[in-house]
This record gives sequence, structure tokens and C-alpha cells, in this order.
Amino acid sequence: TKIVAIFVGLGLVIGAIGYPLTAIILKNRQQVKKAAAEINSLVPANETLYAVNPDYQPVFFYLNAPVKYASYIKNLPANTHYFIVQPQNETEATAAQKFAPRRAYPLARIRTHGQREVILFRVGQ
Repeated sequence: TKIVAIFVGLGLVIGAIGYPLTAIILKNRQQVKKAAAEINSLVPANETLYAVNPDYQPVFFYLNAPVKYASYIKNLPANTHYFIVQPQNETEATAAQKFAPRRAYPLARIRTHGQREVILFRVGQ
């Protein structure tokens, strides 16, 4: 009976730790899929989406459009139509002269997972 009590106690401890941990993981996964759905609704599947210094973004695994990476906004090709930046690069992206006479403007601010956020830009007229 001592062995049974130990296993039951161990099971309760594992459950007490595992259940909240699983809930957090699943919540983040749902948030990532929701973010991907929002990006997919704004970026056509046949357009390349450029990610400028994105850090780790699991949302990219769920996107329909091909994703290419760039370290800096200045490294984006002149024919870029859509790109994603982190909030600290928003001002630089908005002011970028690289695409002149076209200009980049923010389409959406998207929370990808946890407290992380990206800004989706479109380069247009």
C-alpha cells in the first residue's frame, strides 16, 4: 500500500505541474495559428513575405506565402511587396526610401506568441 500511495502521490504531482504547463503550450499554439491566419488573409500565397531580423517566430511555419529572411530593411529587394518587422524597426520601415517612389505602410500589428508582436508592411503606391 505504501508503493501505491507513492505512485498516486507522484501522479498527482506530475498532473499538478503538467496540466498548467500543457494549457500554456496549447494557448500559445492557438495564438500562433491565429496570427498565421491573419497574415495569410493579408498576404497572397504567391507573394514572397520578407522577415526583417525576426528573432524566433513560430508563426512562419504556418504561413502560405514563402518567407525569406533579411537582416536589415536596407537589404530588402527593390521589388518587395510585403515584409514583417519587429516593433523597434517600425519607424525605420515607415521612413524607408528604398522603395521610392513607392512607400511602405503598416497593414497590421500582429501578436504572434506570448507578448511578441510583429508589424506587417505592404509596399505600395
